[in-house]
Amino acid sequence: MKQYNKDILGNDKAELIHASLDSSEDSAEKWAAKAQFPWLTVLDKDIKRAGLEKFKPRGVPGYILIDKEGNKVAEGKTACFAKIK
Repeated sequence: MKQYNKDILGNDKAELIHASLDSSEDSAEKWAAKAQFPWLTVLDKDIKRAGLEKFKPRGVPGYILIDKEGNKVAEGKTACFAKIK
């Protein structure tokens, strides 16, 4: 949250999306609420419909920076936040 608040919150050129791997919608929503995520959560069943299937996380947490044309720009927390800055 600290890095989100510093680098993304209020940054009109970046947006964070949480792609959940939880099989249960209820579990995913409860976890995101408990973690106090203020950003959109895309459920596992909706990843394909959201156009994120080629970026589906393989681990938790996973960070992938995608540009507005849908191209991967960076992968991994350090690389993604460095590009955002």
